[in-house]
Amino acid sequence: MMGSARRSVRMGRGGRALYRVMRGLLSGLAFGLAAAITEVWLGLIPTLSRGFGAGPAFSARVALWMIALGVLLGLAAAPVLALRAGRWLHLLTMSLLLYGLARWVALDSPIFAPMEWTLPLAAGVLASLGLGLAGRRPRLPWAIGAVALGAGLFAAPVALWATRPAIVRRAELPPAPANAPDVVLVVLDTVRAASVSTYGYERPTAPAIDALAREGALFLDATSPSTWSLPSHASLFTGRYPSSHGAHAEHRYLDDRFPTLAEVLEGNGYETFCITANAWISDGLGLTRGFGYQDESLRAQGGAGRGFSFVHRLLDRLGLQDADKGGATVATRFEEWAQARPAAAERPAFVFLNFIEAHFPYHQLPREHLFRYTGRSYAELRGISIDLLGAQFGGPGREADEVREPTRAMYDGGVGYTSELLGRVVDALRARGTLDRTVLVVLADHGEVLGERGGFFGHGPTLYQESVGVPLLVRYPPTVPMGVRVDAPVSTLGVFATIVDLAGLAPPPTLQAKSLRPFLAGAAGAPGPILSELHAAEEMGGGRVGSSDPQMWGDRRYRLLRVGDLKLVTSSKGDALLYDLGTDPLESRDLAAERPQDLARMQERLSAAEAELGLSAIDAPLAVGEDAPELDETTRERLRALGYAE
Repeated sequence: MMGSARRSVRMGRGGRALYRVMRGLLSGLAFGLAAAITEVWLGLIPTLSRGFGAGPAFSARVALWMIALGVLLGLAAAPVLALRAGRWLHLLTMSLLLYGLARWVALDSPIFAPMEWTLPLAAGVLASLGLGLAGRRPRLPWAIGAVALGAGLFAAPVALWATRPAIVRRAELPPAPANAPDVVLVVLDTVRAASVSTYGYERPTAPAIDALAREGALFLDATSPSTWSLPSHASLFTGRYPSSHGAHAEHRYLDDRFPTLAEVLEGNGYETFCITANAWISDGLGLTRGFGYQDESLRAQGGAGRGFSFVHRLLDRLGLQDADKGGATVATRFEEWAQARPAAAERPAFVFLNFIEAHFPYHQLPREHLFRYTGRSYAELRGISIDLLGAQFGGPGREADEVREPTRAMYDGGVGYTSELLGRVVDALRARGTLDRTVLVVLADHGEVLGERGGFFGHGPTLYQESVGVPLLVRYPPTVPMGVRVDAPVSTLGVFATIVDLAGLAPPPTLQAKSLRPFLAGAAGAPGPILSELHAAEEMGGGRVGSSDPQMWGDRRYRLLRVGDLKLVTSSKGDALLYDLGTDPLESRDLAAERPQDLARMQERLSAAEAELGLSAIDAPLAVGEDAPELDETTRERLRALGYAE
């Protein structure tokens, strides 16, 4: 009898334990659903402010991970259900555990600090409201939660669709010129020339670029028109400087005043394709105007922006995060396109690709590339990378001497991976049999500072050569001789005119840079004004690293002029800095006071260039949208005659 009683007691205890487990699972599921709703809806804020964001598929995966995490937290906190008021203590415990995880994977930045408590607090409040309502209507909270989550998944794309200006797609392509070549334009995002083996770097970071340089023309001194993705790509696509096309840090949208490269090629019968994991290349920012096809893999995978999602930072901390920033998918999409498209297609094609693998966070690479130049552990590399990511948004970062070597190793691994992906593009064209009939242009949109300037790591708030000195090469055997090396300084702004020139087409009259084709045949001299511009960029790390460097202040605009080895940097606050890159390639000495005649001559050249290009003064009030200057009627008539305007 006593044994039966003991078994009954034991069974009772087991039943109560099972009840707590089941209750913990159910409560954890509710908490996870509440956290998923919070995460998805909070993601709407940056999406609307930036004009782009991930799609429902990516958000749905984030939500599923959050729900699964909620279930795990519910199980972990289940023992408190044995206490009085256990149901509410269980909810509080889950909120505290989630807060601890948020702190564990936090980005050390004042911009993101509120997320450490917002997510667990909002999830706890929503879950408590649901539990309170479940006492009276058990099914209603679940229905409300499902509707709220579903609405959140589609809120971002619907809001973007409703608020962004329409991009009109061409209904029918005109006939293409006979024997028009295909054009493939590849941007190696964030790759600086100084870290590319083709440019003399000591590490063999870029074998694919090395090989292409032997088969085409390599520009040894190319300057990008700006220092981050939006203005640089807008300049690449319009052939105009940022202050002219108007898409930059102070106005993040490219309007339709100027025809884009894709529109020009489309207007000449080209089929146009955009394949990229860089979120800045989006409809919401006006950069995809003229592309008939845009790959949607970014919206499904999140690209380099996954690091801003709590769930993905947690997976990353646990070593479970997909290390690729989307480059493999971009390469695969291109390979699929090349395999599916007949070698003798009826129309020529223009394909734009962007590989963003060298971009921060530096550690998000396939392991073979992450550890190629360093033996440090993944945890150590990740910690450095995440801290430097936080510093881009106002965080304290790390001491430069402590992290410079491992950061450079990670960055070099990213350059190497980018080169590998470029090699896949070249191999796909070769397998298709069209490589030698394709105008292939490879460049970077901007470079990267790796601790050389006041401990700053990243890009955006400076016009030093680390930021604007980029690789540029052109391969097109019918016109471009093999192995050409161009020593003359050039601007990548000339890529638009160069592509149109090599394709045998007439350029639009809106371009501010001429074709670089004469340099491919050995021409000497300056191709035109070489400028670079940076609009006020306080949110991109400028002025937040404690530097007194006058090129690192984020409260002003900057404009750069190159004439031979001389480099002038002016600002909207009256700064005038002069460097001689021939004797001081590291720009360690401002010569403005020592060489006043050179300074005055460069300032005169800058004024002349501004007048020649029709640029406003760097400190002029911003003119965008309806206030921006319209094209004159003569230019419009020329555009209409060429088929670039209605």
